[in-house]
Amino acid sequence: MTYEFLVLSLLFLLPGALIWFVRPDLRWLMKRTVPFALPFATTEWLFYPEYWTPRFLFDLADRIGFGLEDMLFVAGLGAFSSTAYAVAFRRAVVPRGDAVRSLPRAVGALGLVLGLAGLLRGVGVPILYASVVAMGVCAVALLWVRPDLWGPGLLGGLVSAVLYLGLCLIFAELVPGVFERTWRPSLLLPGRFLGVPLDELLYGWGAGVVATVVPAWTFGFGFGRR
Repeated sequence: MTYEFLVLSLLFLLPGALIWFVRPDLRWLMKRTVPFALPFATTEWLFYPEYWTPRFLFDLADRIGFGLEDMLFVAGLGAFSSTAYAVAFRRAVVPRGDAVRSLPRAVGALGLVLGLAGLLRGVGVPILYASVVAMGVCAVALLWVRPDLWGPGLLGGLVSAVLYLGLCLIFAELVPGVFERTWRPSLLLPGRFLGVPLDELLYGWGAGVVATVVPAWTFGFGFGRR
């Protein structure tokens, strides 16, 4: 039996690895974003097996609620979604000059997303939609404070969704029929695009918006011409 999630997680590491080598100026951003994303790996128990049923290395999802694949997946997603806008539109990260307390901001944003997602899940919202709504609320709150990030945030989400789609299409070629076997039928978005569940593309877009906006607010930078 194929370890589907491991294959997907390794694929998701590739864009970030490429960006690491071709855009050394963005490495510092990836070094900060990836550790910030890693706590989300522990939320797998909310998705498995309600949302999907992949096989995990050492059956860790059944034992502790998440697996090694989750760590790889969120690291890869955080790496490329936080830098997608800068790479696609040839933008540089530019400090704004005002001093910020990055750690409290990072903890606050993380707590807001996790707390709101948990609250929505508690009232019966399917976890993937709860996650997307939580990410959206966090992004909108920060965009109200930083309106200069509207363009980067929305475009970063779009680029991330396109990358997400491309990786899922490669995944489907490597593991034929994986989306039909492993993903549960969606309750709200039952459709597919090129065979990829719309749920996944929605999640990729939401992750891209948040990964573009939250680090910019947390670490006090904007985007400018290279």
